[in-house]
Amino acid sequence: MLDLCNVHLVPIQKSDGMRFFSRQARLWGFCFLLVASAPLNLWPQASSNLSAATSVEDKNLYHEGIELAKKGNLDEAIATFEKALEINRQNPFLLDATGAAYSLKGDSDRARQYFLESLQVDAKFVPARKNLAIIYFNTGQYDLATKEFQELKNISPASQSVASLFLGMIAEKNGDYVGAASLLEQSGTLLNQYPEALLSFASCEVQLKHFHEAKVALTGVENIAGLTGAQYLKAAELNSRLGQNAQALADLDKAHAKDNQLEHLSYQRAVVLDQMNRPQEALAILKELAATSPDGESLNLLAHVAQKTGDFGLAMKSLRQAAKLDPSREDNYLDFSTICADYGNYPLALEAANVGLDHLPDSYSLMVQKGVVLENLGRLDEAQEVLRAASKLQKDNSMALLSLAIVQTHGGQLEEAEGTLTEGIADFPGNYYMHYHLGKVLVQLQEAHPEDTGLAARAKKAFQQAIHLNPSYADSYFQLAKMNLKDAPKVAEEELNTCLRLDPNHLPAEYTLARLYLSTGRRAAGQALIDRFESQQQAEKFKEQQKPRIESAQK
Repeated sequence: MLDLCNVHLVPIQKSDGMRFFSRQARLWGFCFLLVASAPLNLWPQASSNLSAATSVEDKNLYHEGIELAKKGNLDEAIATFEKALEINRQNPFLLDATGAAYSLKGDSDRARQYFLESLQVDAKFVPARKNLAIIYFNTGQYDLATKEFQELKNISPASQSVASLFLGMIAEKNGDYVGAASLLEQSGTLLNQYPEALLSFASCEVQLKHFHEAKVALTGVENIAGLTGAQYLKAAELNSRLGQNAQALADLDKAHAKDNQLEHLSYQRAVVLDQMNRPQEALAILKELAATSPDGESLNLLAHVAQKTGDFGLAMKSLRQAAKLDPSREDNYLDFSTICADYGNYPLALEAANVGLDHLPDSYSLMVQKGVVLENLGRLDEAQEVLRAASKLQKDNSMALLSLAIVQTHGGQLEEAEGTLTEGIADFPGNYYMHYHLGKVLVQLQEAHPEDTGLAARAKKAFQQAIHLNPSYADSYFQLAKMNLKDAPKVAEEELNTCLRLDPNHLPAEYTLARLYLSTGRRAAGQALIDRFESQQQAEKFKEQQKPRIESAQK
């Protein structure tokens, strides 16, 4: 429990769907602070001020109201405070106490009025400033809360930690994860006493990819007694993002025990089960949600889980329904188009992208998707036009540039593709796939211009840079090996083995290595690879033949 040197603190509440603490819990916290703080410092000071400014009757009414509030008799406490205010309307303690009682009743508007009036009497009265700031925080008025907490920092050095705690939570809600983490750390030991604050801190660390720190924060949350169902749900969501799915399931069980009506509880369980490779259990939950309370988020997940289980009709139906329910959500159109493209219906994939762009004309991802689909339909000029337009929509346009280069390559415009990739690499030097594709373009250019020996050297350098940036991408080794086969067969053999170690089903690498073995007298090893290659080739052909096709009739 926070010791804010103030008996009127309103408990933290979530404005994004999490339920408030129960009235009983709020009253308990209020009375706890009365008992803990009053005898030590606040009330002796308050009594002195009351004695100097008011009558004995006024002072007695004030203390009578406090005792009534301790017992949970808030209406009687408010009546007593207001009776005292009829005698003296200029006492900030009385005004603050009345506001606190209203806040415990859940009447934030009346509470705010009394806190503001208390500050009109004394602008540096710390308890009222603190309570006003928390009222703004609880009601989601974060700009106003920020202003009050900043002022609190200025007038009360003793309140620095409290102000930092709340300012940190506000920064996290506003997406300033670096600033939020710093502020929450500045709150010191208070951070470990408030589950809401620790959850905010863990969320920041997840966003910043500080996964160890996030796990430590979540462990701290689990060690705090009395968490609400909403707090367990938030912990589950963060644990699932960290891959701690068993802990996430345990948190969800606790959240359900606390409040089985929590919004997103079933959805989050489906997310965790899907991540644990339990798609049938996830599917059952999501089907029930789709039947009883469908929304864009759960329908989108249902589509992905259905696709995993091979129910492509359900996947398409779910995404179509999701787009109708939430036409502003980009993922629904993008995923629908992608599934159509993956299963061979490019006209329907294009239609889905176009419908999405009708709703979201400035969607970078949908524009890139449309360009890719047009390329698959053989409409290369249109694809280039769309991808150029997409590249102007946002600063990080690496996917649009890369897709444009691939379209140019497929259209035989190798010099243009080289220029696009060179431009892209200048802006995105860490994009391994741009280096990889540049290498492939340079190889083709070298084949067209064998007299230009520098092209081969540049291609090798591009593949080597791609490997440096992403050592796990198998085909970079294969492309490099093909260039080394003639002049450095041992190096090529090593590169082919690396490729197959990373991707055992890389058929071209397997066939090339088999031919290398045969050419160097290792017939048994070579023949074994040839046999394996032919077997895998047949399996891939059969798999492709069995792959479902999404027909237009399924629209």
